[in-house]
Amino acid sequence: MIPAGQIPADDEAAADLFGLSVHRYRVNKTWKTFPDRVKPLHREGAKSRIYDLEQLAVVARNAIADKDAAKKGMTAFQQEVPRISRDTQILEEGAKVPTLKKNRNGKPVKLKPGDLLDRDEAYAALPEERRPSWSTWLRMIAPPSGGATTAGPLPTVILGGSIRLWSYRALLNWNASRIEQHATGHGHGRPKGTTESVPRAPRADRVERSERTRQLLAERPAITAEELAADLDVSVHTADRYLAEAQGA
Repeated sequence: MIPAGQIPADDEAAADLFGLSVHRYRVNKTWKTFPDRVKPLHREGAKSRIYDLEQLAVVARNAIADKDAAKKGMTAFQQEVPRISRDTQILEEGAKVPTLKKNRNGKPVKLKPGDLLDRDEAYAALPEERRPSWSTWLRMIAPPSGGATTAGPLPTVILGGSIRLWSYRALLNWNASRIEQHATGHGHGRPKGTTESVPRAPRADRVERSERTRQLLAERPAITAEELAADLDVSVHTADRYLAEAQGA
């Protein structure tokens, strides 16, 4: 799990920081030289490596400083590597299907809207009452081909062209709006052409974003649409609408 606010770095980004080709980075297994404070953001057992960009940048600068100082017979100043306060390993070990760890109170670990999750972590993070089977989930998120579209949520981020990650917020929004499917694959919404007898209540995510917008406006009256968009994980156009609604309230 990539905690909200952390910038992920795949092999390509890591190799660039250390001035290496991706091939040389992998052959050298450079990640094995990282200090203990550098914790992997990728799930244990994942095929692709992901680390925190800020941590790796400091490690790379320290390595360069060491090399330059050694040439002069000196000892280089080492910049402290920042810590990642949250546990990035959120899945139970040995579970038959991906399952979130339990905290001390026996409840699943809590996630933040901006957390980025891989395929297995995203499945475990879905509310249990609406979680599809593991095999169905894999079919739902399979990359589309031949003009087909995926039935699952679209990835929030794709690293290195193949590492697909979903934000927890995007997962919940997709889960709240999707139509349950029968075994035939057909949804069972209301018949086409009919209208609702009772108006729908505002979606929970919209209410949450509206409240968050009002909170941020109270704290930072000069907040821009771009800053709000980054906080809410929406487009600038949508953020403009939330700002207008909050300012007109």
